[in-house]
Amino acid sequence: MAELARRTKVNPSTFAKFRNDPDNKAMLEDATVSRIEEATGIKAYELSISGKARGLAEQESSRYDAEPLQTLDGAVAALKAGRNGVDPWILRSRCLENVGYMPGDVMMVDLNAKPEPGDVVCAQVYDRTGRADTVFRIFEDPFLVASTMDASLMKPLLIDNDRIVVRGVVIASFRERRAA
Repeated sequence: MAELARRTKVNPSTFAKFRNDPDNKAMLEDATVSRIEEATGIKAYELSISGKARGLAEQESSRYDAEPLQTLDGAVAALKAGRNGVDPWILRSRCLENVGYMPGDVMMVDLNAKPEPGDVVCAQVYDRTGRADTVFRIFEDPFLVASTMDASLMKPLLIDNDRIVVRGVVIASFRERRAA
């Protein structure tokens, strides 16, 4: 919020009041909305966003789609075979780099597993409009935490089963062999 306040030249308390309103009754003035549009490139009241959101952080993960020539497809298919509730995802951020997970890793998520402290989990973080971003973090009940050198990802997420919901536990990960 501080960066948005700086870029829009709007008092940070304006955004804090709007964000922290539990009843969703706080309103932003039209001039403030216009400044946000200019600063982020996001049209006000846009209902659908195609692809990566403009002006926001990188997308943290994406669904795994098999590509015919990838060597990982056999491993993913074997681990998924006959198991309901096992989904592959591709990690897109550095949120778990300090514990060995890197952008591009295929993360196998068991949606039926119960997380234990220290497990890497897949979670969904919902915004005010109900749109969810899928993230990967370490489960430290009642929080989800990152393990990274990227300070922008270090804020712990409180699991409230409303705005932040744990969906499953990472049971395996795969990575193509590549030079550093």
